[in-house]
Amino acid sequence: MKRKHANRLDWHRVIKKDFVSRFLDEEGFKGHITLISIHEVTEPLIRRIADQEICLVDEGYCWMQHFPEEANYCVTTMLNNKKEIVQWYFDVTKSNGICEEGIPYWEDLYLDVIVFPDGDYYIQDEDELEEALNSNDITEDEYLLAKNIADSLVREIEAKQHIILKNTLKHFNYMIQVSQ
Repeated sequence: MKRKHANRLDWHRVIKKDFVSRFLDEEGFKGHITLISIHEVTEPLIRRIADQEICLVDEGYCWMQHFPEEANYCVTTMLNNKKEIVQWYFDVTKSNGICEEGIPYWEDLYLDVIVFPDGDYYIQDEDELEEALNSNDITEDEYLLAKNIADSLVREIEAKQHIILKNTLKHFNYMIQVSQ
């Protein structure tokens, strides 16, 4: 299981970026939100996801992450250079926290749920979750936690009831304001 940090210091593809992190406490969401504004890249990041070629990183793109308190997931919203949502990427996590430097992090439990703006979704890395269990990188309880969290997220996504999805653009505009 890997601990990953929101400021993505190991992101070699991105040459120049700005990073801002804020704590937000409002009805429906309490936790940290981060924003990476991408200014210069070595090359765009294009992935094939669910039979679609999708550009996830390029100059002018933004990645906003939500770290809800007491939740076992974080969600990255990827926005293109027109500030249109490309996708939401839910990382199922063992835990989320704040490191000594004040940067949010997540302990990745392998399983991911990707949601597209049209409401379609895709569950990714089920094979990695199985492999982690079989190699004793995670416990049976962590495996079940990951499966249950992903199932819960899918139910909220299908019902169009996930609060972060509903408030993405409001939170993005807030993060743009505080970053200036």
